[in-house]
Amino acid sequence: MRAEDGKEETPSLKHNPYAAAADPERYRAVDAPLFTCVAHREACVLCTTAGKNGRNGRTAAVGATVFWLTCPHLNALVARLEGHRCVQAVTEAMKRHPSLTNAHVRSHEAYAARVRQLLTDEQWLFFAEHFLSKDKAQLHKFGNAAVSHARDMKCLHALVAQTLAGAANPVGSLVVNYVLFLHQLTGVAENEAARQEEKRMGLRAALDNTQLFVNFMEAFVACVLNGKGEEERDVQSGTDAPQTVLTVPLPAPQAFETAAAVFSWRLDTSFAALSPDICARALRVLLFLEGKPPRLHKKHRIN
Repeated sequence: MRAEDGKEETPSLKHNPYAAAADPERYRAVDAPLFTCVAHREACVLCTTAGKNGRNGRTAAVGATVFWLTCPHLNALVARLEGHRCVQAVTEAMKRHPSLTNAHVRSHEAYAARVRQLLTDEQWLFFAEHFLSKDKAQLHKFGNAAVSHARDMKCLHALVAQTLAGAANPVGSLVVNYVLFLHQLTGVAENEAARQEEKRMGLRAALDNTQLFVNFMEAFVACVLNGKGEEERDVQSGTDAPQTVLTVPLPAPQAFETAAAVFSWRLDTSFAALSPDICARALRVLLFLEGKPPRLHKKHRIN
């Protein structure tokens, strides 16, 4: 654009309400830790200024995703699951199981309620107007993954963060319990490999397997969501609360010398008290799968 005197005129910047509502001094800053791990302290955090704005998203902006998974070991293992197309596996499972779809859709209300608890009144008014408005359906975002339609599935990291932040989500709970299940199987695999080193590659392949995730998810839907599982008393937690028991078929039974593994489902409220914690368990799985400390993904940071 040129002014009348022939000099270049700087074009005015388009107003961005998401950036205007954010404190520019708190660019992707942690507002509060919501879940901790021993190794990294902050495993899941609240961050209200992680929206992407400006050139390469380098200025603060309010976004629809406010819970972030910041434990690098847990992030690395979840990224591995996404690389094995587990997001697509969940999408396909939702087509087969209305109970999973319905639980996922209901979780969006739990997300909004938890966000309301954590934001200031001013922040909540902006959040509700721009991300939850029924009058602007095209702008409505659902859940911590900020999907455009209630049944959409995207980003396991966001759903795990939602669960650890205290907003129930069936997929987040599924993935965290699957990490615990992998840790359980890793203990068995380490013992098997110690006795027969030549089995190590087969055991790694059995653990690093999309079909194992699918089998675990099917057991979760049947036993937890549909209530067809057996229960046992949870003596280890000290609460003596009932736990649902899953029997999960193993895709490579010859590797583990058994056709199925039994796993006790953990409630979201028990995750914080786990010892070793979720981070340490994720690291043990990664060490067995990769044979060395994992190369941490950049996604350990916020956005």
